[in-house]
Amino acid sequence: MEKILILGGSHRDIPLIKASQELGYFVITLGDRDYYLGHNYSDKAYRINFNDLKAVKEIIKKEQVSYLLPGSGEESYLNTVKLSSELGIGNFDKVEIAQLLHNKWKFKSFCLKNDISTPNGIFYNKKEDLEGLNFPIVVKPTNLSGGRGVEIVNSKEQLIKSLNEAKKVSDEIFLEEFIDGKLIAYSIFLRNQKIEYGFVGEDITYLNKYLITSAFPYKVEDKILEKMKYDIEKLAKLLNLVDGMFHLQILIKDDTPYIIDITRRIPGDLYPYLIEYCDGVEYSKAVVKAYTTGIIGDEFKIKFKKQKFVIRHCVMPNRNGVYKKLIINDAIKDKTIYKLDLVDEGYMIEDYFYTQIAILFIEVSEDYFIIDKINQMIQVEIKE
Repeated sequence: MEKILILGGSHRDIPLIKASQELGYFVITLGDRDYYLGHNYSDKAYRINFNDLKAVKEIIKKEQVSYLLPGSGEESYLNTVKLSSELGIGNFDKVEIAQLLHNKWKFKSFCLKNDISTPNGIFYNKKEDLEGLNFPIVVKPTNLSGGRGVEIVNSKEQLIKSLNEAKKVSDEIFLEEFIDGKLIAYSIFLRNQKIEYGFVGEDITYLNKYLITSAFPYKVEDKILEKMKYDIEKLAKLLNLVDGMFHLQILIKDDTPYIIDITRRIPGDLYPYLIEYCDGVEYSKAVVKAYTTGIIGDEFKIKFKKQKFVIRHCVMPNRNGVYKKLIINDAIKDKTIYKLDLVDEGYMIEDYFYTQIAILFIEVSEDYFIIDKINQMIQVEIKE
């Protein structure tokens, strides 16, 4: 049995772990965090930091690993690409291309240079860069995901304060034009630098406006979709991207889509399951095949006559305290098709702004009432 090593082991990596096993691989996960739930699903786990590439290489040799997969994180992806390139295994973009794509400023510069739709921006070097700016403006670290260090500011005073905070988490920061539009995710699969399959989802937030909590299918107008496809295929050709997944966050304003973030590793918080539940495709298996042999089959043959409407909801508390239980409204309890608990009863919530309690998938008719009220219909009971 061939072995796959995943540089990760969190709950976000569960779709890849299970898909790899279904494809007949023995799955090994890496990660030194005690809360990594993915280790419970793999065949073997090493509790080491996957940034320790020397230790990772020793495991690859010891276990006679055939392929490497990135977990759901930027460092994991870049380390996987470096190791795969060095060892001559797998199917990944060139290292320099992966580094360009996963550095937000380098990617933005590339898009602006090549007339690919993205908000304007400038790299922050010194105080002189703060003159003549139009507010509001977005402060962004170049190399972080999950909204860390990102802030919208409305004045120079707020900007200076935000930059000082951002410097605590990143050495490189840029300033981006603020686009007040609808936020969507576009998760695609490239074959021969053309889009073979695409899933459009709307992303919404709860208390933390930089952290996505709920996602569900979304229909964009044909002319907007065509512009998105045109820009992405142009990007794929210019960078000579290999076959495989590509996930983008896009803001739509006045019928114009603006690319604001991209990644070539799976989106987090079980997003692959949202794609699979809605369309019936085998997204996770296709991703594994693309990263390993580079050969996929009919995984993107859509099995449903009509797309199902499923909501992926990450449950977050609204204050700190001791987690007691989850209260799910009877109207959606029997519509919950999958639930993953991320913490146990008695867990101490110390930073509710970034804490997730559980992830639920709810299949309903296209009911925006539920979406609007979902944080009231799924509540976290907390003991002070």
